[in-house]
Amino acid sequence: MPYCAASDVRLIVETDLTDDEIGAMIAMSDAEIDGRVGSQSTPGELVKKLSALLTTHAIRTRQPAALAVGEYREEAGDVLETLEREAERIYRLLSKVTVGASGYSHIDDDERYPEGA
Repeated sequence: MPYCAASDVRLIVETDLTDDEIGAMIAMSDAEIDGRVGSQSTPGELVKKLSALLTTHAIRTRQPAALAVGEYREEAGDVLETLEREAERIYRLLSKVTVGASGYSHIDDDERYPEGA
């Protein structure tokens, strides 16, 4: 089951791609998510957003950064960088950090640093 739908992606980016084409790109984005943070059996809104952002990034990298028609010109700006930063932020939120204690419960400085040595 895909983590987001083509309609979710269309909320972020305007594209001429069909829903089937967007669906194929969503599958690639979801595979990346599974590879980085593991398969999501019950994906929440955060995973849905990440899937839509990654798919939007893929779409935007295949479209020109600027559109010019006559005297009208539209610049995309730093959209790709913004999408990348947002995706990395979500990856950090989804990654599981494990903290473990060392084997030392008490360090005796007298044993470590004897006065005669």
